[in-house]
Amino acid sequence: MVLNEFIAEKLEKVRKEKKLGVYTLCNKAAISYETYRSIRRNKNKDIYLRTLLILLRTLDVTPQEFFSDPMFTSDELDIDFK
Repeated sequence: MVLNEFIAEKLEKVRKEKKLGVYTLCNKAAISYETYRSIRRNKNKDIYLRTLLILLRTLDVTPQEFFSDPMFTSDELDIDFK
């Protein structure tokens, strides 16, 4: 799995666990719906760290919690350098 895909899936999982709608998350995080949609649909090759940290803070998840998933250390995780 490609890193961006995994981050998008993980964000969606956390968002749903927190029972936040997409528009509510975007409003609370002060990011555009289009930005979040492009992350969800893997349209961006790169996710800005700042945007990710804002989303995590809005979801009340620490970066340590988010990145503690074993998939981040898996050999199956592909970082697309293209």
